[in-house]
Amino acid sequence: MSLQRRLTLFFIIIVMLPLLAAGLVVRYVLVGEVEERAEMSLRPALDSTLVGYNLRVASIDEIVIASVAPGVNRGMNLGRLLQQGRASELARKLEARLDGGSALDFIAVLDQRNRPIAFERGREPEFASGFDVSDGRIVRAARMGGRNEPILFGDGFVTTAAFEVEDGSGSPLGRVLGGFWTDGQMLVGDGNQVELAIRSGGEIVSTTSEGPTPFEAEVAHSSEEAELNLGVLVAWSPREPIVGLSEQVFLSMLGLLLLALVPIALLAYWLAKLITQPLEEVAYGAEAIAHGNFDYQIPVDSSDEVGQLAMAFNNMTDRLRETITELSSSRGLLQRAVRRVGETLRSTHDMRQILDSILHTAADAVGGEAAVLWSFTPDRAELYPAIGAGLNIDRFDRVQVGDGLVGHVAERGTSTLRPSPRGGPRPTSAEPDYEIAIVVPLYSQDRIHSVISVYRRTPAQAFTEDDLGTVVFLAEQGGVALENVQLHEEAQRLSITDGLTGVWNRRYFQMQFRQVLATSTRFERTFSILMLDLDNFKTVNDSHGHQRGDAILIEFARRASQLLREVDTVARYGGEEFICLLSETDLEGALITAEKIREAVRSETFDHQGEESIKITVSIGVAYFPEHGESYQGLVGAADAAMYRAKEEGRDCVRVAEKPQTGLKLAT
Repeated sequence: MSLQRRLTLFFIIIVMLPLLAAGLVVRYVLVGEVEERAEMSLRPALDSTLVGYNLRVASIDEIVIASVAPGVNRGMNLGRLLQQGRASELARKLEARLDGGSALDFIAVLDQRNRPIAFERGREPEFASGFDVSDGRIVRAARMGGRNEPILFGDGFVTTAAFEVEDGSGSPLGRVLGGFWTDGQMLVGDGNQVELAIRSGGEIVSTTSEGPTPFEAEVAHSSEEAELNLGVLVAWSPREPIVGLSEQVFLSMLGLLLLALVPIALLAYWLAKLITQPLEEVAYGAEAIAHGNFDYQIPVDSSDEVGQLAMAFNNMTDRLRETITELSSSRGLLQRAVRRVGETLRSTHDMRQILDSILHTAADAVGGEAAVLWSFTPDRAELYPAIGAGLNIDRFDRVQVGDGLVGHVAERGTSTLRPSPRGGPRPTSAEPDYEIAIVVPLYSQDRIHSVISVYRRTPAQAFTEDDLGTVVFLAEQGGVALENVQLHEEAQRLSITDGLTGVWNRRYFQMQFRQVLATSTRFERTFSILMLDLDNFKTVNDSHGHQRGDAILIEFARRASQLLREVDTVARYGGEEFICLLSETDLEGALITAEKIREAVRSETFDHQGEESIKITVSIGVAYFPEHGESYQGLVGAADAAMYRAKEEGRDCVRVAEKPQTGLKLAT
């Protein structure tokens, strides 16, 4: 069953149950009110009947005298008729008296022995079914009374001895009696609410009920009794009308409920539809989102709970769309970071590439809009912006160690988050002035190598402690990468430098020669080669030992290096032989440099603490491109030949290589 049908059913039940309960309450109250009124009507009905009965009993003598006595004395001649036994005529006389408007219901004439001589009814009695009056019963009842006393004639009427009928001599001839029926007309009842009955001798004399009485069946809701001189007067409220009223009220309420069921069902259906329609729209929206339609919006038609649900769903959709966008952006950042890491791994030996990768990865990881890597000056007193991301680093100057954000981190080696709940240093004028920043030291080989600063331009989007932890983690990993680069550079340096003197070795010289030769050939420039050899160096080793000879080689390399430019190269060629590569230097310049070196060696002895000073000289051969050769073997061979010629010509001198013979080509 769908939710809409369940809600419809629930609404119907919720509405019908109170209505049904109200109907039962109404039925109970209404029937109870009728029952209460019926009970309250019992006593008035009894009292009314008793009052009427007592009034008639009290006035029966006067009524009989007024109705019968005049006829006895004047027109009826009861005594004569009694003496003559003319009963039929006597009956006609009595009937005439009753028809003349007498209040009596009957008149009876008795003889001396109380036997009925004449008996006439003014009206037919309305006694209970099965009960009637006969002459025999009247006679029996007449014997019970005395003169001027109420006499019961049977169980159904009341009379009185009005007077005696006598003859002329005063002898009694009979008795004239008059009375009224104690039948249904005397009972003051209400057939709907109150029924009355008179019971005498175990028999129902009269009643207002057409059905059973309380003495015959359980048909009474409640009853009351009163004593009469001829029996018991009973009043009761019939059960059948109350039961019928109860059934009628129940059926009426049931009909009303059934009649109200249709509009209630329609209303319940409308309410259920009103409630479930937003849910259906939410379900449709959820289905749309499940299929990737994050732009779906539920129409908001009200500001109630349903409208709030729609707005909450739309807000959720907006937030979900923003989250998806952020995830997509984060995925892009992650892809760039992975790509950058891959590029870094491919260029592991490039220190700048490593630093650039560390900086951009840190900025992407925390959503930084700008970043700067600050490097130390050679004396480590200042930091300068070496690499930038998202800004122009040429606009910023150097920062003293200890000043501003960057200088503070460089001095203390602690990471800083701005703004910080604990306050902290502010940036100097030489730094980017952003309110949102992360500044982290980058360590390598247990010392601060550089400082990374990441910035956001939007003040509302401050960095969190988690962002700071991310940058610190990347800086730690970057430090490991830097150490690997430095180890590689050290290994590479050792592979191309002389382990004793610290200058370049022959391998490095050859690499530099190829680069200089290619440049000079392309741009038609010249360069020169100097081949140097210490004179009589074997004698030094033999006389003073190899350790003293090594010290002299180290000092010689130092003096020669100081006299060369940064673009020039000096290398140990082997033993006590050294070679110099002078970029963009012609023969004249090469001879000047050679003389400076020769003079620097011969002018100052080589001293060592606690040992004898030694005077050393050097022989130098000079060759230049392209005059003396166009290849490594040609130029080096020419310079080497010039150097040997200098030794042959007395040492401690400089000689220029000879030009190659025409038609001959040096091997390459």
